[in-house]
Amino acid sequence: MVNKIIIVISLIVLISVYVIEIMGYAACDLCLKQRWAWYLALIIASIPFFITVNFNKILLSIISIVLFCNAIFAAWHAGIEWDLWPGLGTCNSSMIFDNNNLLETLKESSVPICDDASLRIFGVSLAGYNFIVSLLTSIFVLITLRKKDGSEKT
Repeated sequence: MVNKIIIVISLIVLISVYVIEIMGYAACDLCLKQRWAWYLALIIASIPFFITVNFNKILLSIISIVLFCNAIFAAWHAGIEWDLWPGLGTCNSSMIFDNNNLLETLKESSVPICDDASLRIFGVSLAGYNFIVSLLTSIFVLITLRKKDGSEKT
């Protein structure tokens, strides 16, 4: 049952970000990297449906750890967007124009920047929502693992 919930949450997150991109909000490099954890959670949660495995508790533990790490990564990204700390050199909006290489500078300017949220919903950026969903899903999986039997059948 837990595996199915993780699959549904992962699909909702991944479909949502692609719909948002179709609506015209381009994803920055850090946003794209935050999706990796959801792809991984989706794949790991699907394993028991295709291969008969008897170590669902281990797989769920891995998913919980991956999503917790993703929550930390998303919080770091949200902090960059709120100017709480600097981001990577490749993701800030302060561009230095180089007259010798103006064409390259103009090409790079079309790439979404990581320190400026392209979309905020109720004041929270998508990185902030990713933090919330990743953390809550990780905690949900952890609580499920701590139940009396510790492993749920799929």
